[in-house]
This record gives sequence, structure tokens and C-alpha cells, in this order.
Amino acid sequence: MTILKSILGTAAAVAVGTMVQADELKLAHFSSTKYHLHNEMFLPLAEQIAAATGNATTIRVYPGGELGAGPVKQYDRVLDGVADIVYALPGYTASQFKKTLLVELPGVVPGDADITAEIWEDIAMLDEEFQRTKLLGIWTSAPGKLLMHEKKIESMSDLAGLKIRVPSKNTGRVVEAWGATAVSMPITQVYQSMETGVVDGVLVDTSVLSSFKLGEVTKYVTQGMVGTNSMFMLVMNRDSWDALDADTQAAFEDMTGAELSAGGNVTMSRAGEGALANWADAGGEIINLSADAAAEFDAASAGLAADLIAELEAEGIGAQAWADALKD
Repeated sequence: MTILKSILGTAAAVAVGTMVQADELKLAHFSSTKYHLHNEMFLPLAEQIAAATGNATTIRVYPGGELGAGPVKQYDRVLDGVADIVYALPGYTASQFKKTLLVELPGVVPGDADITAEIWEDIAMLDEEFQRTKLLGIWTSAPGKLLMHEKKIESMSDLAGLKIRVPSKNTGRVVEAWGATAVSMPITQVYQSMETGVVDGVLVDTSVLSSFKLGEVTKYVTQGMVGTNSMFMLVMNRDSWDALDADTQAAFEDMTGAELSAGGNVTMSRAGEGALANWADAGGEIINLSADAAAEFDAASAGLAADLIAELEAEGIGAQAWADALKD
């Protein structure tokens, strides 16, 4: 059974892994048990691994930061073996994933191409950035939109002097090019920061209107410009992976990788569409930029990818070859 097929019928997976076994793997994430990926990726994967191994290997899912609070340290937890598998954002540890994160910038993957699929077509080019872990999945959400607490954004000039939360350094480059001040913080801190005026808004995919309740502190959503693409990953501790027998590793290979990542992208995109529609139905206002206003945003960020590629090449990172592969 594939991850995508299992999404439709996995409620029973909640019970998986409640009994500790010798080969129980710990999967940690920072969201609640209502989070879309908890129910549509993590629990189905646990169910499938248990079924494939006859319960010889199971996965126990630890939601809500049970193995350590906050999303920023998730990658450290898998490196240190606190968890065997973690759900994390490469952008929170950007120095480890400089080549990988190039796809966050507008224009690196052209037009309406499926960014997640493009990544997996040349995934071997990222091997050096995942040497310390076993990569189980990596995908993008839908492009980010501006979620604003009080300020209506109808043109780029409306952002002048505003503080916009960003999840990564590259997203910050985009926000700064648009004339705002970028403020880096994990998504778990954004609600309070918007409510108290620490930040005026956030550039992010709209699934967070529901999953992190940002709809309660968002008055306007501006869309129409080419936004950034946040990246998400599921990675396993390398020692934990090496300790699995060949048959169990094969089961993981069958159930993860490109297919699991495609499911993650679909799940997050669908969650974003639904959350935006529900938020608008409840009274939120969607601002659709005029063609001229959108063009101004896009022109301001158009050169960022070339600048970053040049910086990475100067560091000895093969960013140009990666960018070229993503366009093929």
C-alpha cells in the first residue's frame, strides 16, 4: 500500500506503537495530533512499517514536541539520537542545507512546475548535505502568501517599515527585497508575535491559518506575487538506519522517498487551500494584487537567485549545476 493510498483509511494507525518493543523507532514532530501530516503521513507510515515487518519494527509517533519543545532543534534531535526520525524544516538549520534551500527563491524552478518532483529527479545531487542522516522525504508547500495582522498590502510600497516573519534566510532575502524587515522565528512563536505586534505579518503557505491558528490573528491575505517555497523533510538518524536489517530497510525504501514526498506536497497544498477558503468564509479578506503590483513584487525579487548562486559557487558549493538540473 502506498502512502497516498493509505491516506484514505488509516484512522486505526493512532494505536500503532503504543507498546514499547525492542525495535521501536521514535518519530518526533512539533505539531499537534490534529496536524494534517500527523494524520496523513506519520501515522500511515507507522502502520505500513508495522504491517510490512510483522510488527518486528514499529514506529511510535511523538507529537507536540514531546521529545523536545520547538521546531528549530528538530534536526539536532535526530543527529543526537533523541529521536530516530524527525519532521523538520531545512530552513531552520540553513547552514547545513545551502544547496537544498536554493529552491526557496522565486524563479529557480520555472513557472508552475512541480518543485517536489523536480527535486527528486536529481536528488542524488543533494547527497553531501544529507550524509549525516537518511533522507526519507523532502517536499515543498504551496508558495507563500503574505498573512497580515492589521495592514492591508495592495502594493509593494505598503510593506515599507513593516516587520515580516520569515522561516529561513532565503525567505528573508525576498522580504527585504520587497522593502520590509525580515524577522526570523519558528512558526510556533508567530501567533503571539502577530497578536502583540512583534511582527506585522508573515510570508508563509496558508495551511498555517488552521494548523497553527494564525487565522485568528490574520485580517488580510495578499496573493498574486511569486512567493517563496518553504521546504520540509523527514530524516532518520544514520545509526538507526544502519541498525535495520536489509528487509526492513527495503520496506522503508518502498514507502518513502519520492512517493512519500509527493504525498506531503499534496497534503500541504490541499490543507492550504482549505484553510484559506475557510478563513475567507469566516470573514477574512483576500487581497489579489493587480497585474502591475504583482509585477513590481516579482521584479524586486527576480535577481535574488542569481546572486545566491554566485555566493554559493564562491564557497565551493555546486549551486549552478543544481539550479540547471531543476530547470531541465
